[in-house]
Amino acid sequence: MGGFPSLPKGTPLFSYDCLDSTNSEALRLIASGDAYDGAVVVADRQSAGRGRRGAVWESPPGNLYLTLVTQVSDRYAAGQLAYVASLAVRDAVTKLTGETSELSCKWPNDLLLKRKKLSGILIEALHEFYVVGIGINISSVSPRVADKAISLADIDLTIEAPDLLAHTLSAFQHWNSTWRVSGFLPVRKAWLDVAYGIGNPIIARFPDGTDEQGNFQGIDGKGALVLERDNGSTRTIAAAEIFFLD
Repeated sequence: MGGFPSLPKGTPLFSYDCLDSTNSEALRLIASGDAYDGAVVVADRQSAGRGRRGAVWESPPGNLYLTLVTQVSDRYAAGQLAYVASLAVRDAVTKLTGETSELSCKWPNDLLLKRKKLSGILIEALHEFYVVGIGINISSVSPRVADKAISLADIDLTIEAPDLLAHTLSAFQHWNSTWRVSGFLPVRKAWLDVAYGIGNPIIARFPDGTDEQGNFQGIDGKGALVLERDNGSTRTIAAAEIFFLD
C-alpha cells in the first residue's frame, strides 16, 4: 500500500504487502507485547483471510484489509464493537464517495451496498484486547460470490485504499469515543437509522444449527437482535446468522 495521508495522530501502524490475516497478525503482536490499544495492522492482500464462523474472505490486491486493536474492560459490552465499526466504515465510505442512499448496515456486522455485501467485520479477543478486522471491497470481489457481494468499482466509484484507511480510522475513533463516553444509546440510535430490513421477515440460524423465523425488529439496548414471532412474542438473539426472506 502506498502512503498514508492524514492518519490520526500517533497511530501505531503495522503495514505489510501480504499476511495470512490482519487479525492473526494483530493477535500475534498483542501476544508479543508489540501491539496495544490504538494499533492498526493493514495488508495489501491476505493469503488466509477469514470471516465469521470460519468463512473464507478472499483477499486479492486492490481492496482494504485492516485490523484495529482496542482495549475493552467490560467483556459483556464488547459485542457492541460491531456496531461501532459498522458505523465507522459506513461514514468513511460515505465521506469519500458521497454514496448514502444505498448503504445500509446488516446485523450484526456487515455493510451493504445495493443490498449486497460491501464490507465485513470480524472481532476476536485476546486478554482485554479486541481486534476488529475489517475488509472493504474497493476494486473487486470474487466471481464465486458476485451474486451476494459488491465492490465500489462495480458502481463506478473509485477511491484509494490509503484514503479509505485514514477515513475509517478517524471515524472509528469518533464512534469508539462516543460509545465509551456516552454509552451504547447514541451508537444504537445511529445504527438503527441506517439498518437494513427492519420489520422484514428473516430466518435466524443459530450456532447449534437450529432455525427460527420471524420479523426483524431492530436491536435492544445491549445490541441483541429482536425477533418478533408469529404469535406476537419477541425473542432477543445475541448470536446467529440471519437471512432475509424478501
